[in-house]
Amino acid sequence: MSIFQTIGTTLKQDRHIWPLLIMICCSMLGTGMVVPMLSVYAATFGVTSTLVGMLVTIFGIGRLLANFPSGWLSQNVGRRPLLVTGPLIVAVGSLGAALTSGFVELCFWRFVQGVGSGMYLTVSLAALADISTPATRARIVGLYQFALQMGATLGSVFGGFTAKLFGLTAPFWAMLLISLATALVALFSFRDSKPPPSRSLSGALATEKRGMFSASFLGISFVSCVAFFTRTACMFQLIPLMGQDTFGLDVSQIGIGIGIIAGTMMLVMPFNQLLIEKVGARMAVVYSMLGMAVGLAVIVIGPEQYWFWLCMVLYGLTGGLNAPAVGAYSIAVLPRRQYGAGLGMQRTISDIGYVAGPVVVGLVDDLSGFGHTGGILSNVGLLVVSTLVFILVSRNTTSEN
Repeated sequence: MSIFQTIGTTLKQDRHIWPLLIMICCSMLGTGMVVPMLSVYAATFGVTSTLVGMLVTIFGIGRLLANFPSGWLSQNVGRRPLLVTGPLIVAVGSLGAALTSGFVELCFWRFVQGVGSGMYLTVSLAALADISTPATRARIVGLYQFALQMGATLGSVFGGFTAKLFGLTAPFWAMLLISLATALVALFSFRDSKPPPSRSLSGALATEKRGMFSASFLGISFVSCVAFFTRTACMFQLIPLMGQDTFGLDVSQIGIGIGIIAGTMMLVMPFNQLLIEKVGARMAVVYSMLGMAVGLAVIVIGPEQYWFWLCMVLYGLTGGLNAPAVGAYSIAVLPRRQYGAGLGMQRTISDIGYVAGPVVVGLVDDLSGFGHTGGILSNVGLLVVSTLVFILVSRNTTSEN
């Protein structure tokens, strides 16, 4: 049976996957539309690179604060209420961001968007984990990432052109409409999986040998943290700024570049299942992290534009493997009753990287004297170090808890 036939069989066997995939795709479509213009838009307020990074960071702070409470709450009240509420919160934040006229107010509305984003991303992955089995885990996580990247791909391309044609606030209006549509899908199409409840918040945090405080789960959470750091530091901030300052690209071309990353990730994901099943999720994580480091390093080789486009492709190829490998390994080392709380905790750890990335590389950019190149190379070093730590503390796993 081919990989595409296997995926088709998975979708037919559990049709409750479809509403989740549609919600994830729609939500990332809205989020992706603001990525190409965000750092450029922030720069119009006359702020430094560090403050430009704060606009991304404040979104991550909102996600960080929402992740674990959302995961734990969904374990007790069900996934559906959170899947409806999250996009509605994003819609409110999008409306505020579209209407604001000051940088501080824009940061506040980005924080609101981050709270809603953390809510639905954490709970949607937990809902898919409820559906998964050891035989379908890599497939289902791959479909999750495929839907996510499809939305991000279309969003980044459309967002760049939308900003160029209608102004830099236009993607926020689009995000508002898409978020409302996502909430409607969750309300009318998703059947709650009724996960096993946690007895209390303290019970959700109780240490278990194969739970969310195991060395393996903390190791993969650290890897995820660095991957999120890289996403905001490089993909959301340094790559757009290098595209503009080093390679002379406009906002629509930068949008195409980000779209190439997301599109390449999406195209390779059907084949990543085969690699994860062949070498195991643990080694797939290792290969993807080292590959991301190489892909990022390419962009600093020279000022010719082909280095920019090559970086987009290489980073997309290896980043496309990273997300499903991290997801499959994380679910494998968690007990089922800890899916909500454990994945919520992991997203909290990951979003520390999401929050820190733009600020750290912004400081390196502003203070080190090495500019954008210094920020990229420091991120490459962090990818390599985190991979070595993961190799030391993690274990192989092939069975469900």
